[in-house]
Amino acid sequence: MRKVALLLTAALVLAVFAAPAGATGKVVTIGAYAANNYIPWWGSSYNSMRFQCLWMQSDINYAGYINKIEWNRGTYTTSGLYREVRVWLCHTTKTALEATFNNNYTGNTPVLVRASGNYTLPGGPNYVDMPITPNRFNYNNTNNLLMEIRWNGDGGVGNPCWRSPDRSRRVYATDHNASSGSVQGNAQHIRLTIGTMTGVQPTSLGRVKSLFQ
Repeated sequence: MRKVALLLTAALVLAVFAAPAGATGKVVTIGAYAANNYIPWWGSSYNSMRFQCLWMQSDINYAGYINKIEWNRGTYTTSGLYREVRVWLCHTTKTALEATFNNNYTGNTPVLVRASGNYTLPGGPNYVDMPITPNRFNYNNTNNLLMEIRWNGDGGVGNPCWRSPDRSRRVYATDHNASSGSVQGNAQHIRLTIGTMTGVQPTSLGRVKSLFQ
């Protein structure tokens, strides 16, 4: 009976620690509503895009894993298909973006948080989710935060999202392989969910194993 009880306890512990990373945590809204803009989802006019946007540490002010990214579609109800969608997050010391994409990393290594695949940007109203897979990004709340998006191929529909009035915090090119693009004098309005990572940790596994000693 004791062994059965231990097995049940171990199964429960593993179920808790092995639960998939969820989109729970502190919700941080960055930027004010200024105007809708088709960049980076300009599928009606272009077939490919490379895009970066920058957010200040002072706008986030919270450390942890970024579990969820949401766009504000406002009242737009259209949706759009995009192909080969890849998303990176990266710490940076930039306070304004420049035209050369790689320089905006400031020597840091961007983390691929969404691997290549199709993505349908949902219609509004208001915030819509862009799922993150396979990785989460552990934001340090010291540096500023850079997001990069690349897509190649789309369904031919443009899908605007809200942007914010600010200085030189977005840059884009209509080629997903471009090395440089056009700097815009505004920022990206977004909502992030920042929390703790759920997953089996080595120390947790050690505790589970100890149940059988």
